Amino acid sequence: MTNSGMPRRLAPGIILKIGFPLLIGLITLVAARVGGISGSNSLALAAVLTFAFALIGFIVDTEARISALNERMADGFAQVAKSAEFSALMQQSVLGAALLTDFLAAAGQTDDRVNPLLQRLARREIDRVTSFVRQLPVGSEIAYEGEDRDWLLGLTRETESSIDAISLSTVDAGVQGGLDGGLWTSDLGTRYLELQRQAINRNVRIRRIFVVENEELTRDETFLRVTRMQRKIGIEVRMLDHHTIPAWMQPQIFDFIVFDRTVSYETTPATTFGVGETKLGILRTVLAPMPPRVLELADHFEHLWEAANPERPIDDE
Repeated sequence: MTNSGMPRRLAPGIILKIGFPLLIGLITLVAARVGGISGSNSLALAAVLTFAFALIGFIVDTEARISALNERMADGFAQVAKSAEFSALMQQSVLGAALLTDFLAAAGQTDDRVNPLLQRLARREIDRVTSFVRQLPVGSEIAYEGEDRDWLLGLTRETESSIDAISLSTVDAGVQGGLDGGLWTSDLGTRYLELQRQAINRNVRIRRIFVVENEELTRDETFLRVTRMQRKIGIEVRMLDHHTIPAWMQPQIFDFIVFDRTVSYETTPATTFGVGETKLGILRTVLAPMPPRVLELADHFEHLWEAANPERPIDDE
């Protein structure tokens, strides 16, 4: 607030507080004279009423100011309490106080100069992340409609001990009946493979079972190139003919990955075996951190790993 602005804002209040009692006093004095009251008495009455109205105005103004001050103090204390609560939550969070502080600092630096479209996008991204984090303490599955890439790459970056994956050849390797590399020749597949190589360098054990539609696909050159590429970086690869899987296990065959035996990453394909030469897509992606579900899939993987013949020739090497 500027010094020149203060007198302009204070002037109306001062005029009202002084002028109104004086006006009352003047009216009283005139009325007293008209009523025949003597000069000294009329002056005394006018003075009393002027003082009384001035005092009343002062008391009312003081009460209003105290009330407003109390409200501001209450709001201030509430803000302090809220800030202390947020600070305590940030310190307690397993996500890291420094990371959360950096986010708030970065968010606080944004202003209306940011492109409006990017503002809306940023709000949507913050809402998405908030929704994800809000579900973490619940311990139930977290779903994403469609094909995810951030979860897959992020989990691979953060894995510390193991990655066990079931890959349906018709989903990950390409078009059914005529493999074209699919996931593994895409940008996502290239980045995913590189992150797996880095994970192996961190002593993470990675096992992958390719469930193929039939024995002939194991001799497809594109498919063999995919398996060679994975074995070269240290991934343990086995192949399993879909028709040799025990009948009681066949309904349970789907793409999933178990990270560190603590979180499962599951995908639901748009189509399955025997549909035709159709490019398959992902309808839904689910993260399941529930121990019973993870243990179930880990056990399921071990059964399939044993069912896959480790002596099966994977390539011509």
